[in-house]
Amino acid sequence: MILSKLPISSRWIFIGFALLALSSVITFYNLVSESYLSQSGFNNDAQLVLATISALLAAGGWWFLCQLGAKDSAQKSLLAKAYVLLGLQFSASCIGQLLRAGSVIFINRFSAPYWITALGFGVGAIGFFLTSYALNKFDLTAMDS
Repeated sequence: MILSKLPISSRWIFIGFALLALSSVITFYNLVSESYLSQSGFNNDAQLVLATISALLAAGGWWFLCQLGAKDSAQKSLLAKAYVLLGLQFSASCIGQLLRAGSVIFINRFSAPYWITALGFGVGAIGFFLTSYALNKFDLTAMDS
């Protein structure tokens, strides 16, 4: 996939997922370089692995979703609503990360992943909202069947 050939909304989403991946890599590096990975306990190790897998699964879901084409206005509306809900989910995650990162005054290698994750969710949310807008100016009162 060549980023320059993607629509602008897809570029925003791709960059959001790339930032989420970068955040996971930085966190993993920090844990391994400080020998915390095996000492931090199963719960923390599982959270790191699940966060990375979660981002990859979400990126895969987005890729399959963007392969769909709407055949009529009802399907277009459904796709637009799906992208709005994904944008809202990314927005909520962004706010959660900002609250988490906001407790850190200085940005260093240990707090940077929180800020990068917040940025990734924010950028991705913009992309999902732009995709929804491009698909359809949806009407939440419309009946989809």
